[in-house]
Amino acid sequence: MAVRIRKDGRILCAAMHEPEPGDTYIHDDLHYRMSVEEKVLVTEPMERHALSGEWWWAGNVPDGVSIDPFYESTSRNPRSSS
Repeated sequence: MAVRIRKDGRILCAAMHEPEPGDTYIHDDLHYRMSVEEKVLVTEPMERHALSGEWWWAGNVPDGVSIDPFYESTSRNPRSSS
């Protein structure tokens, strides 16, 4: 679940995109925390994500992109008990 942040600002799935000079690599643990626990990195539902492997900062999603409903939930930490 690691990502690469490109110099142009795009955030891409590291498994789907080869490294390029200038990339900043975000390892699995930090990406998990940012996407699943804190929900500051968001993506589309898996069937769409599998086509591009792109991520966005929450609140900075391009027009026309629908993020996965998981990121719209009010619960920030899935490990917390309800």
